[in-house]
Amino acid sequence: MVLGFSISVPDTWFEVDLNPVTRRASIDALVRERTRGVPELAANRAAISRLLRHTARDAAAGGALFCGVMAEAVEGAGLSASVTVSLLPAPDDVQVVGMTEVTPSMIMSSLAEKAARSQDDTWTTVTLVDLPRVGQGARSYGVEDISLPDRAGWIRTTMMQTFVPVPRSDQVALISCSSPNLVLVDALHDLFDAVTSTFRFVTDGGELMAPV
Repeated sequence: MVLGFSISVPDTWFEVDLNPVTRRASIDALVRERTRGVPELAANRAAISRLLRHTARDAAAGGALFCGVMAEAVEGAGLSASVTVSLLPAPDDVQVVGMTEVTPSMIMSSLAEKAARSQDDTWTTVTLVDLPRVGQGARSYGVEDISLPDRAGWIRTTMMQTFVPVPRSDQVALISCSSPNLVLVDALHDLFDAVTSTFRFVTDGGELMAPV
């Protein structure tokens, strides 16, 4: 029986508290601890805290159970990215009839590709991927426009979403990665793939699930 999951992010990332009661205090304490002795980060402590609180709020509102955030200064510019993990029912247009499990191929049928019509257009690629610790999943990645809350406009992001069926259930684990830094799309997709590849399910015995 699957009781949970585990995922690893680089040591420089922040694993943020999603609990609305405790997240502000815990995020502020985490930022103080992690930026101590790092001048380029300490100078942006308030901005990093705001970024983490904003990301944690949005992740929690979306039903995420885990959220990791990267906030770094690279050549004087801010570089940020996030990864969330959620457990979801099968997509609405995936029909599980007479079956107890969702398959990656079934999820693939619910995802849509989009070709860029110009150099500056958005695009989406859909594919099956093999993850080392959980087997096959369905993946959507590319560049898309995301609407901001409260009609505050939109932001263009690079994203990667990987859907992994939960063994012996009709649920799906969604590992969702994104970043607004579009000049590093290929490098970020490589990073997102590396983080997603650490995802694994945990059983009641604490052992990892075999690939399915």
